[in-house]
Amino acid sequence: MSDWCITLVLTMTHPTRSTDAREERGRQLARAAQIRRVGRRWAVPSQTRASERYLVDVEGAACTCPDYAEYRGTCKHQHAVLFWIAWGRDVGEDGSVTETVTIKRRTYPQKDWRAYDASQAHEKEYVERLLRALCAGVPQPPRTPGPGRRPLAIGDEVFSAVMKIYTRLPSRRVESDLHEAAARGHLGRVAHYTSLQKFLADPATTPILTSLVEQSAAPLAVIEAGQYAVDSSGFSTAVYDRWFSQKHGKLYSKNAWVKLHVMVGTVTHAVTSALVTSGGDCPQLPELVRRTRAHHDVRELSADGAYSSVRNHDVLDALRVEAFIPFNPNAKVNPKAPAWSRHLYEFLMNQEKFLQHYHRRSNIETTFAMIKAKLGAAVATRKPTAQANEVLAKCVAHNLCCVVKAIFTAGLAPTFWPDAPAVPPTPALAPAEASSDSDDDDEPGAP
Repeated sequence: MSDWCITLVLTMTHPTRSTDAREERGRQLARAAQIRRVGRRWAVPSQTRASERYLVDVEGAACTCPDYAEYRGTCKHQHAVLFWIAWGRDVGEDGSVTETVTIKRRTYPQKDWRAYDASQAHEKEYVERLLRALCAGVPQPPRTPGPGRRPLAIGDEVFSAVMKIYTRLPSRRVESDLHEAAARGHLGRVAHYTSLQKFLADPATTPILTSLVEQSAAPLAVIEAGQYAVDSSGFSTAVYDRWFSQKHGKLYSKNAWVKLHVMVGTVTHAVTSALVTSGGDCPQLPELVRRTRAHHDVRELSADGAYSSVRNHDVLDALRVEAFIPFNPNAKVNPKAPAWSRHLYEFLMNQEKFLQHYHRRSNIETTFAMIKAKLGAAVATRKPTAQANEVLAKCVAHNLCCVVKAIFTAGLAPTFWPDAPAVPPTPALAPAEASSDSDDDDEPGAP
């Protein structure tokens, strides 16, 4: 565990020292009350009503209490904050306050190295079996009457596409792996590599892969604790846009990105819903929540400030989902938006509870790190539709890896479709897999 120290220097101007009633009551407040820092201001409890708090701006020498609003002088709450700072920290002769904070980096050790090592050693064979079970539920449209070759089953095309992304091999070189999978009975028919490329570039593939992302995470709902997080991330491409600016007389270029919006479970790191769009983050939240709720019991949602909007707070409040989304410093109470106003008050007045739950949002960054480390941070295809489908296939492959880990660590027997047989749980582990001091770090995102 690594430690480091941060030294914060805050300079403030103290009022002229005078012993009056307000200063004495401020001294009493500083001794008895629990004063908390809220952004740039301080929350000071009322001396007469314990449930009420006033916000003190030390730098601006202002307070939200009625006494300051009437007299525009230093009130007891401002005195209380000054005493609180002076007693709890070192104050220099020039009035500067220096605070030294030692922050310990939080680490998450592997709970069961034996099970984790076994899941990594047998991951590929389990991913193949799970993918076969997942593709078995993909509906096959009826064939159009007429001459011609029998078309490939959509389930076989999905299997081939996801295995290509999982192995990170080109379409030509992955054919040998697909023939081996067909020999084991996991694939009905191996398609030509050009058919695989056409399948990824087909717009009809997008809804299929989007549905399979949600279906592949469904068995993990029994492990999740009702806590989920939302965020987005970009995947780089080999496509560059170039244009000449007549105004500046220069040639400009820009690398194109594929933007992935996801909702993940904070326990298993599985992607419960995914959308590939070029739009902003905020409008995607309602659709991601709606898709996730089809298979998961969402009781709590963490997201960064980009998702803080009146509409999103109203949607989460209507679904009875507790929102942990930070507000901008200039956010104000809106009488026409009761959900927004209530969440804003809870955010300002109960920072300790908010930060404890908001911390779980870091798990979505872990999820992106896991996907990019194992399956690549870039896409190999060049057409926009194929790039979107390639990113969705990465999410399917990642979810199957999470299911494999749950099989070995939690004894999960996953079932993707109703009335389908469950994949058998963990087999007996060999003695060679029982090492408890392994330093295997091929999956840096694993908690």
